[in-house]
Amino acid sequence: MKLHVDHDLHYAPEQLKLAGEFILFCADSLPIEGDFSVFLTNSREPHGIATTALYEVGNNCCKVYCKNRALADVLRSVAHEMTHMMQDQIGLIKGPIRDAGGFHEDQANAKAGELIKLFAKSKPGRKAIYEGRKRKINTL
Repeated sequence: MKLHVDHDLHYAPEQLKLAGEFILFCADSLPIEGDFSVFLTNSREPHGIATTALYEVGNNCCKVYCKNRALADVLRSVAHEMTHMMQDQIGLIKGPIRDAGGFHEDQANAKAGELIKLFAKSKPGRKAIYEGRKRKINTL
């Protein structure tokens, strides 16, 4: 697994650790075979992302737009796209995937929600995916 995170997202080390653990959890749970890449990015255009995320069919690569999104929402997108990766690996993807509805999207949406909940319950401290970033408050 290769995880690429844009520095401009300013994730705390604990958030990066949780993200890495979650991605490996997804890879084991789905299961995903072989090498794959996940990009967490603060910009859509250079990565070809039209909405919040994409999976590159045949390339074992997920790209997720993360700017101004809660970590749990970002990770749900990761799980959604990794479900498409699993679908691709077992030969379920033939041609384009519908943008909304249909087997592929419905399975990816359901599996993503399930994986988030299972991960949060799997070990102490993992419920932190639901927490916001701590921000320093300036007082005058």
